[in-house]
Amino acid sequence: MLCVMRALHRLLLAVAAVSAMGSPALGDGTLTIHVANDSTDSLLVSLYDRNLRRGQKVLTGQLINGNASISISISADASGQGHLYWTAMTVDQDMRRCGHGDRRGVNGGSTVHVNTDSRCPHR
Repeated sequence: MLCVMRALHRLLLAVAAVSAMGSPALGDGTLTIHVANDSTDSLLVSLYDRNLRRGQKVLTGQLINGNASISISISADASGQGHLYWTAMTVDQDMRRCGHGDRRGVNGGSTVHVNTDSRCPHR
C-alpha cells in the first residue's frame, strides 16, 4: 500500500510540473491584453508582437473608436511577459495626427494606451 501511495504522489507531482510548464504566467504562452484609445478621436491602430520573429503584426489598421478599447492576444516570452510595438493614426484626414510606442514587460490583463501626440511624417 505504501508503494502505491508513493507512486501516486510521484504521478501527481509530474502532472503538476507539466501543467505549470504550459502556463502563460510561467512563459511561452499567450497573454490577453487591452488596447485603449483614451482620446475622443477614432484611431487606426497597428500592433506588432516583438516576442515573435520579425515582430509579427497582430493588428493592421484596426479601428478603435474614441474612448474605447479592444482585447487581443500576444505571445509571452520565457518570463511570461509580452513585448509590443504599436502605431496609431487619426481617421480624420483634415487634422491627421500620428503616434507610436514600444512597450516591454507587458503582463496578461494589462492595458496599453495608444495615442496620436505628434504630426504624421510626410510621405
